[in-house]
Amino acid sequence: MIAVHELTPVDMADSKIQLILAGERLFAERGVEAASLREIAVAAGHGNNNAVRYHFGSKQGLVQAIFRHRVVQMEPVRAKLMARLEAASLETDTRSIFEVIVLPYFTLRAPDGTFSYPAFILQYLLYHRPRGIQHAADEAGALSSALNTAHQLLRSRIGYLAPEIVEGRILHAMITFVTAIISAENAVPKLSTEQYRAHIDDAIDQAVASMVLQNSPRDASLVREFANTP
Repeated sequence: MIAVHELTPVDMADSKIQLILAGERLFAERGVEAASLREIAVAAGHGNNNAVRYHFGSKQGLVQAIFRHRVVQMEPVRAKLMARLEAASLETDTRSIFEVIVLPYFTLRAPDGTFSYPAFILQYLLYHRPRGIQHAADEAGALSSALNTAHQLLRSRIGYLAPEIVEGRILHAMITFVTAIISAENAVPKLSTEQYRAHIDDAIDQAVASMVLQNSPRDASLVREFANTP
């Protein structure tokens, strides 16, 4: 009789990590809606096509697991950056606060050079967050203390704007940043290290400038003429 191998807790954890990484990569490449749970299971090396449902319950469960996995990875880096920000008394410096949020992304590059998280998070920011789908870091708690603190500082920094404008500007700043990473990663010919850094540095400048910009007092008649809801 052939012995059945029972998964140990270590096996289970490794299985879940492989699904998380495969899901992130396929969601980044094809979009959350287009990538199937079966494709993700196959890409993760699973013979069981129901592996995603078994571990995460649903596609949205997997999306939230990706967020939690990456937030936990980046949290120690963010905590160190937050400590440096506080030591330098930069709690009201918009760029420094934004850097605490975004620069840890660069610690997520895989050993083989692949870097799928920016494209994955762009899918979320463009299509899913506007629909009210929350990010794991939206939940207050120890999971993302440094990230939550940075977001609170950022909201306070631009608190002279209406709350819905504040959230919209942070969203658009994040889109600007992750789009800059994606364009830099895919540039042909490949950017040099200095070119890459200059590209990212300028993107952060753009994102920060867009957040702190005062509302324009000019007449918005042309906006009212052209920007209409369907």
